[in-house]
Amino acid sequence: MQSDIQWKTILFWNEAYAGNKTFDIGIGKDKFLKANCPVWQCKTISDRNILLIESYDAVVFNQRKWTPTDLPVNRSGHQRYIFWSRESPGWRYVNTNTMAEFFNWTMTYRWDSDIAYPYGWITLTNPIIGTKLSDTHELEQLIAETQFDSTISYTAGKTKKVAWFVSNCKSLSARNEYVDRLKTFIDVDIYGECGNMSCSRSNPELCRKMLERDYKFYLSLENTLCEDYVTEKFFDQMRYHIIPIVFDLHGHHARMAPPHSYINAADYQSVRELADYLTLLDGNDTLYNEYFWWKKHYVVNNNDDGIKRSMCELCRMLHVPNKPSKIYSDMTNWWDIQATCQTITFSEETDFAEESDGEDVWEAEPMLVRWFG
Repeated sequence: MQSDIQWKTILFWNEAYAGNKTFDIGIGKDKFLKANCPVWQCKTISDRNILLIESYDAVVFNQRKWTPTDLPVNRSGHQRYIFWSRESPGWRYVNTNTMAEFFNWTMTYRWDSDIAYPYGWITLTNPIIGTKLSDTHELEQLIAETQFDSTISYTAGKTKKVAWFVSNCKSLSARNEYVDRLKTFIDVDIYGECGNMSCSRSNPELCRKMLERDYKFYLSLENTLCEDYVTEKFFDQMRYHIIPIVFDLHGHHARMAPPHSYINAADYQSVRELADYLTLLDGNDTLYNEYFWWKKHYVVNNNDDGIKRSMCELCRMLHVPNKPSKIYSDMTNWWDIQATCQTITFSEETDFAEESDGEDVWEAEPMLVRWFG
């Protein structure tokens, strides 16, 4: 019976974001019930002084705010210490060598976390379609069928080519340098701090609707290139009638999204090659529309869905009796090294670069494991 279930307590040790200790779910005894969690008897607390620290069932630490000089003094064997992060390890502000033998569970955007905390995911709603995706011929037929649906034209009313919303003008993925080269071959409108165009942040939905109405392509470029790091920059656009352009060196978009639903700039050896392909699609409605074949077969889950999914899973796992103990002996290996973060550089040294007039050819290289803080 529900009344027999023992309540579990969760302490948020530090801030999730600047000035915010709610960790997206909120503080209190009713938050998991309001989130419609199947198992909801969990209470969240952010004040360290309410209970003895060693009495909590779980203590959640934001890895970016974690410091070895501010840790619990006492620890009980039943407790789960949780490594929480929504940032990628590319931004290495904390030396994870100091986290050895400390954390029991991980709760991050990575799908190999103990509790996956994705920015979104895409669900196939038609199981019959799923059986066809592995067959190249059947997939081509599904894509081709899009042109026979005369009720929708995904190009209708679109007069502009490429848009990008960006506020962080520095990145570890060289996305700014890439776009600087891209806009020499095709029109790119840049909104935000790094461009000369604007759209009010007070109503993001209006901005997304504007993009869908006016533009054919959107640059869904992450600030780091690390395993599984795919944020709302991608999933938000997948809900609209616009083609996202990503830069994926790890193949995670292929695991997370339907085939032929986005364009991977990393599939093109030079920036010019990508621009040429975008120009081709811009001038061919049939080819452009084929990128939306999947819309009637899938549903896109957004960041809010990811919050509920992960927090509900945390509460459920805390209620699993006799769950085997686990501890991460080497967080640097799991978090930093296994993320295989990379960056790109532009070079004129290759034969291909000489043939394509140089600086639009990119090369990938691994990021070193070093800490900025």
